[in-house]
Amino acid sequence: MSLKAMLQKVPFLSEMADEQISRLVDRGRVLSVAAEQTVFREGDQADCMYVILGGQVRIFLQDEEGHESALAMLQTGDFFGEMALLDGGTRSASADSVTPCRFFILDRQGFLDLLATSPTCLARLFTSLTGDIRKTTDRYFQVELAKQTLRVEMERERHRSLAQMVAGVAHEVNTPLGIINTAASVIKRELMPEAVRTLPAEHPLQAVLESVREATDLVQKNITRAHTLVQGFKNLAVGLSTDAKETLHLSEVLVEILGLFKINARQAKLAVEFNTTLTHQESTWVGYRGHLTRVILNLLTNVERYAYPDGVGGRVEIALSAGQQRKEPYFLITVRDFGAGIAPENLPKVFEPFFTTGRGQGGTGLGMAIVYNLVTETLQGTIAIESALNQGTTVRVTVPQTVSV
Repeated sequence: MSLKAMLQKVPFLSEMADEQISRLVDRGRVLSVAAEQTVFREGDQADCMYVILGGQVRIFLQDEEGHESALAMLQTGDFFGEMALLDGGTRSASADSVTPCRFFILDRQGFLDLLATSPTCLARLFTSLTGDIRKTTDRYFQVELAKQTLRVEMERERHRSLAQMVAGVAHEVNTPLGIINTAASVIKRELMPEAVRTLPAEHPLQAVLESVREATDLVQKNITRAHTLVQGFKNLAVGLSTDAKETLHLSEVLVEILGLFKINARQAKLAVEFNTTLTHQESTWVGYRGHLTRVILNLLTNVERYAYPDGVGGRVEIALSAGQQRKEPYFLITVRDFGAGIAPENLPKVFEPFFTTGRGQGGTGLGMAIVYNLVTETLQGTIAIESALNQGTTVRVTVPQTVSV
């Protein structure tokens, strides 16, 4: 195919007369490029358009970490870089030759000279660019969506594996705890008064035996406490791993979550108080332990990081109550601090993804967005936040007493 015939297949050049195409050929030049060579890079000065006379070209974007996203694979007869004919700015993507290539190159000035003889050419160029931009945007969006989905799934799998490992370790720890408890019970039984009644009351061994009995009681009490902590940790880990809907006592779940946060609270000098007027039975909740754990831990982490920064410490109140709205019973969980507060201009942006005022403190801007989605979608509830500078922040989370999904 001749060069003129190939150029006439370019959409915005198709209506040019033979004389105009000949003039176009005179203003352009032909360039040969070996395989796997750079044609141009994103950010390079753009001053010409390329028509592929032979070969294959890859168009792609590259992020800051060097990861590439393919935008298009072009063949003989295709063209690229046409945006340069309009703005003469910088390249918005990169181009490499996949195979040996021959290009017809049209400089911007040569194209502008031709517009005087073919004004419809500009309109067709705009139409062509609009279509290409739309296709590129859709393709890039799909690539980024696929990457984001993969990252989320990998992160979810990592947490699931970690949670399963923690649950397994908790099970293994419970075994020696059980053995120690049994041994302590045997010692206690053997040292009961009726077992050593042959000894006189004033015998020196009686004081020693009493001390051993007290020590055994102490061992058993702490074994029970350790077992309770391990079991709670295991329940939380399994909940985070499976996110299975359960019938729970919400007051107990909140106590377990606060126990999980206890080390952080101690290091940050936080005095965390939990209050509820609900009885054990009144706090029965059908929902997801793991999702609620993520919500509360995220809120407490925000208190630690933003309300009382630099380990200054302070008071945190967690309250649980119940109510009813439109005949639907719900629980209200309130997390309140008395720290730095949130600036009025930032308050409406709190739940926006990637918004954070503490990127230098390790904030990603995703924590509260995740909290919002978990509460409103998974837990079918609502979340509201109130704050004033230097007066603290109050977050109110409502969840139905029975999550239906």
